[in-house]
Amino acid sequence: MAKFLHIMSGSLRLMWRFRLRSALILFSAMLGVAGVIASVNYASGGRQQVLDQIQRMGTNVLIVTPQQSRSVGGRARTGTIVTTLVEQDYRAIRRELPSIRRASAVAVRGFLLKAGEFSKNCPVVGCEPGYIRIKNWRVAQGDFFDKADLRRSGRVAVLGRTVAHDLFEDESPIGQRLFINRVPFEVIGVMSERGQGLDVANEDNQVYIPLSTAMHRLMNIDYYSAILIEVDRWDAMDEAAQTVVSVLRQRHRASARQPEDFQAQNQKALIDTQLASSEKLRFFVRWIGLSGLVVSGLGILAISWIAVKERTVEIGTRRALGATAHDVFFQVLFEAAVVSSLGSILGLAAGWQTSRMIAERVNLPFVFDGANALLALTLAIVLNVAFALIPSQKAARLDPIRALQYE
Repeated sequence: MAKFLHIMSGSLRLMWRFRLRSALILFSAMLGVAGVIASVNYASGGRQQVLDQIQRMGTNVLIVTPQQSRSVGGRARTGTIVTTLVEQDYRAIRRELPSIRRASAVAVRGFLLKAGEFSKNCPVVGCEPGYIRIKNWRVAQGDFFDKADLRRSGRVAVLGRTVAHDLFEDESPIGQRLFINRVPFEVIGVMSERGQGLDVANEDNQVYIPLSTAMHRLMNIDYYSAILIEVDRWDAMDEAAQTVVSVLRQRHRASARQPEDFQAQNQKALIDTQLASSEKLRFFVRWIGLSGLVVSGLGILAISWIAVKERTVEIGTRRALGATAHDVFFQVLFEAAVVSSLGSILGLAAGWQTSRMIAERVNLPFVFDGANALLALTLAIVLNVAFALIPSQKAARLDPIRALQYE
């Protein structure tokens, strides 16, 4: 035991003496681990962002939208307003679909808003009180309108975060008057900040009013822009989508050969697609990270191999003074293992910091996968020690007489 302690203390002195070589091994190990951790965390951050966006859209949600089903001269008509989704369709869906937890019809159109000296154009969304619960959204200030406001077509408005800031700046908009297309509304709430979702719309830049108010007092329409349906169970999503399609096809008298004049988007299919893409990305990133660890280990192997060659005379002298091949093997392996392990541990800290910097830089949620980091650290140490065995065996097999004659 005393002999091994003596060898280890001598190895530490040699590592300090050859600081440049030790630093190269340390940085090689550190960069390998940090690269793996940062790349996997980046992929995990992208996956988390997608999940957050899907969560904001609602997980058990079907979105039914109208679409143009006919074409003129072989080309689809553009610029025409589709009016095929009406109240009778909404009633039929709620009647035939028992798994509905919540639902909200939606009517959307852009209007000019004016409050005091400020004005702007933005979308106005007419919806029902259950809309924000379907969207998993909360009110930051004030309240959302209720069923009483819906029944009386109340002129009340809830602002997205961006609209509230643009029209009222730092002043509280609650209780203030807002003109939408010259119609006065009272602001009763401001939604929490939402950000850009998977769809094109920026919900922070929208105004929300009761559906009846939007259809009868502002837009003068009798059709919907969309219908949002929240299903009570995740495993009932596909069945619910089929029921909606069947009901609407029957009501619209669509034949099998005729294109449908509506679209039922299943959030489950979107989630499955996004998660599958994320898993593929994480798979490839992990393989790239593993390749980085192997390259890092090969770098340590090359540095240690060159070091053994440069220390041939030293090793021959130690063997001539009584050191065994096992002693030489242990010394070289100990030096490489200590420095590379220290570098791997530093790589864990560097990977954490790099992951945070990348997340802030590209505006992704910061995700630190602790299990992956521990796996990368363990794998790096094992690979580095395994690669260090090769130069250690070379040093142990040196012939003392030839080593002393080496120039």
